[in-house]
Amino acid sequence: MTNVEPVKKAIDQIYRRRRAAVYALCLKWAAQSLNLFHMYQPQTPGFKGKYWTNRTGQAAARMRTRAIRYDDGASFKMQHGVMYGTYLELCNNREHESIGKIIADVYENFRNELLELYAS
Repeated sequence: MTNVEPVKKAIDQIYRRRRAAVYALCLKWAAQSLNLFHMYQPQTPGFKGKYWTNRTGQAAARMRTRAIRYDDGASFKMQHGVMYGTYLELCNNREHESIGKIIADVYENFRNELLELYAS
């Protein structure tokens, strides 16, 4: 075969653009997840949010999300910035769980956008 190099280059460019687009989706949905969390769980001390009653406001204020790039993909995660975050998520049979519920809320939209990206 001759002139294979332009085809290989075009495939590599498509792969790189899609990888960048997937990372951009992860950035978008990480931010959306954090916004959704703060909509349900304001940082105001003494405020009863959807997930728990804020005693100091620290747990809500220190919730974090981030997008992560890998060699072969990307993802995003949500985590507490306080030492007792695991306790908040798991205590009382997960009665005050927030991270799993937020991710479940955004998952379908994230998945649909990802499928749309790969359908084109």
